[in-house]
Amino acid sequence: MTRADRVLSTPPTNTSALAVDPTRRRFLTVAAVGSMVGAGSLAAAALTPNDVPQAVTMPSGSSSPVLRAAIRRLAAAHAILVGAKATAEEAEAMWTDWEAQNPQPASKRGTRKWIRRGSAYHASVTAPSWQALMEAEKTFAEAQAAVASVPIAGAADVQALAACSVVYDRVELCRHNRAPIARVVAQELSRLGKAVQS
Repeated sequence: MTRADRVLSTPPTNTSALAVDPTRRRFLTVAAVGSMVGAGSLAAAALTPNDVPQAVTMPSGSSSPVLRAAIRRLAAAHAILVGAKATAEEAEAMWTDWEAQNPQPASKRGTRKWIRRGSAYHASVTAPSWQALMEAEKTFAEAQAAVASVPIAGAADVQALAACSVVYDRVELCRHNRAPIARVVAQELSRLGKAVQS
């Protein structure tokens, strides 16, 4: 009879192989930033999540107050997501430590008992943090969609959206991060391009 290598395992927290093509997403974002606002806003690509709200709430132009508020909510949701990821990783490390400190017994009866104990410990340690991570991802995705749904009032809004896209649309999630902000920027630039050509 084959012996189990592990009692349980949690779903992966990094599913970058399943994510939207990052090369295409990055191309759209860089093209959006470069086409709309020129070299001055290319510095937005170097922004960290903590820099974006300040850059947007004190813009060079006059971005929409509604957009600035939505970006502040997105930044707060991102901070919660970062904390939830760290907690989930710590829980997984505790589970791995338990496995290392409690090797699987050789006997069938001992193995059954070990599996029961391990399953109970695994559920008690990893399930709450996994649920919290899923809730944080849901909140982040909703805040991201809320930013993308704010009507664009001018070039300053496109600048703010482009800066947010560079930072938040590439956050790795267990679910797909579908880059909603970059899509809005690309659509707006396409619309402006068609208007110029006509």
